[in-house]
Amino acid sequence: MKRTVITSVIVAAFVCVAGASSDPAAFDKPIKVDVVTLPKDELNSDAKPKITCSRYPAFMVKEVDLGEVGAEKLALLAAEAPCERAGGRERVIEDDTAGYLMGVSGGFVFFRAADGWNGGLPFVVYDAATGERLLDDSLEGDDFSAIISGKGELTLDFRRVYTASCSLYLDAACAKTIAADIGLSPKQLPDCAAAYKEEMKRSPDHAGEIEKLPSVIVYPVELAYVADETTRRPMDRQTSCQMPD
Repeated sequence: MKRTVITSVIVAAFVCVAGASSDPAAFDKPIKVDVVTLPKDELNSDAKPKITCSRYPAFMVKEVDLGEVGAEKLALLAAEAPCERAGGRERVIEDDTAGYLMGVSGGFVFFRAADGWNGGLPFVVYDAATGERLLDDSLEGDDFSAIISGKGELTLDFRRVYTASCSLYLDAACAKTIAADIGLSPKQLPDCAAAYKEEMKRSPDHAGEIEKLPSVIVYPVELAYVADETTRRPMDRQTSCQMPD
């Protein structure tokens, strides 16, 4: 992912939006979205280079997309800033996980990865007022069951994609390792045997390596961010198992 980085002091007028969304499962709608078309690249004629500036009451999120994998630039600016490719007084988001703007909820800005990983969509959340990276995780699908935001507080309900450090198929102690790491009890864990057997059937010459691969668990979680602390609470709903990419 390309980055043309010019980092400067963000406009002092940035403030957090305290009110929660009226629809907790949806991102806030921008007040206005400006799109500026950029000149085409002769070496990539299919691309449609553009700048997208999503304006919210207290800030703007700029995305410069040249048609490659991942935006060339993602930045936070003042709400009234001009929508242009290179500009001062912007806070550039330099983050390998941040590929595109995902959405905004209150004073929280969500960026998603340019590509999925292990069947999930990695995402990262930033504070619009400070430009600080608050948390990251991985989501099944491309949206959340619920998003509730307030002043300095955020609650997310989604199906989390978690890659364990061990194989539930091969290692009997793996269930305890996962329980200690994310709080899923052994009885809540899915049966991973079918996923491993299917993969070994597809590539029998590599069965020995496949059975050692770490298990990928998809499970419902409630993530809460409060006072710079992030907690994740597994929900008592269906879990599933899949193989890593």
